[in-house]
Amino acid sequence: MSLEKRPRALLLDLDGTIADTLPHIFNAYRHAVAPWVTKPPTDAEVEATFGPAERDCIGVMVPAANLDEAEERFHSYYEEELGRNVQLVQGIAEVIDHARALGWRVGVFTGKGRRSARFTLVELGLWDRVEHLVSSDDVTRPKPDSEGVFQASEKLAVPVARILMAGDSLADIQAGGGAGAQTAAVLWAAFRPERLRDAGADFVCERVADLYNAIDHLNAGE
Repeated sequence: MSLEKRPRALLLDLDGTIADTLPHIFNAYRHAVAPWVTKPPTDAEVEATFGPAERDCIGVMVPAANLDEAEERFHSYYEEELGRNVQLVQGIAEVIDHARALGWRVGVFTGKGRRSARFTLVELGLWDRVEHLVSSDDVTRPKPDSEGVFQASEKLAVPVARILMAGDSLADIQAGGGAGAQTAAVLWAAFRPERLRDAGADFVCERVADLYNAIDHLNAGE
């Protein structure tokens, strides 16, 4: 019988987990819908639309006839201003490298559409470190549904029970837990971290170092 260790995987959310992108997203959303609203939406109003890809979120506040233009306004602002407004969360690249050094597979499961998700990972220097990306464009049912977790499990060839899903929203914890994965609630850039403390995650990570330790804890339990 082979003594080779069974594979594990780290499945990361993007916004608020890998990078503190949320303020930038809120501004890009406000820019996208500006011609069609009388008052800019608040951060909370934007956040309430999250789940599907950007086009559907924008469509909540823009007439259908103007949706193509509004979506392009979003992406133009998002891509042009990302470099000035978004930085990688300090230490997260090292966490990814640590997981990979232990033999873990690494994926990203995000509510972003594929265009903005890929652009963000490339710009932040992580694209080559991620083995599989699941965006909202790649699923029929976005978070909190578990479809994306099952897809990542298949593509990474890792059973869902051996995946650690890490994210900054209730939807991340619900998607991971609903699939039977281990879950880590990350608070370092969450929009409303108080919602996550009692969400039932297997690990609550105040700092990036806590996620590093969660990976070590699971790895030691082989």
